[in-house]
Amino acid sequence: MIERSFADCVSQQIELLQAGKPLAAFDKFFAADGVMFANDTLFATGAGEARRKQEPFINTASLIEGMITEVRSIEVLQICVFRNKTSFSTSEGVRHQIDGLCWQQWRSGKIIEERYYDNSHMRLLIAQGVLKRPDMMIEAYRGRQSDGSMSLDCA
Repeated sequence: MIERSFADCVSQQIELLQAGKPLAAFDKFFAADGVMFANDTLFATGAGEARRKQEPFINTASLIEGMITEVRSIEVLQICVFRNKTSFSTSEGVRHQIDGLCWQQWRSGKIIEERYYDNSHMRLLIAQGVLKRPDMMIEAYRGRQSDGSMSLDCA
């Protein structure tokens, strides 16, 4: 089996998300033992739990229009960050707009940690420069608690 490069994996993931296929991207790239956080609160441990928690939201969409912007990655650290501005419509025709920031730590072609931020958490990270320097998250979380939670310094 040919091992894909980190850049290829990130690119393929972004292509799937842009195509409105978030579960396909998840299934292909999220590690079985990966962890997922939402605004620094543990959301799920393991791919099974993470998928089960996301499916109800994704499955209500009759149309997903992927829009991933401001993708930045650091290959040597295997981290990437991007804005998720995807929109989706429900079967009732109600349109929803996502506005979030996604930070990922990869290993061996899989996402081992994903941190999703929205609202004030996202705005703070953007103001602190995470889109230009995604490695700042590694530095910020070096002292994290055993459950992975830790608030960023707002100073």
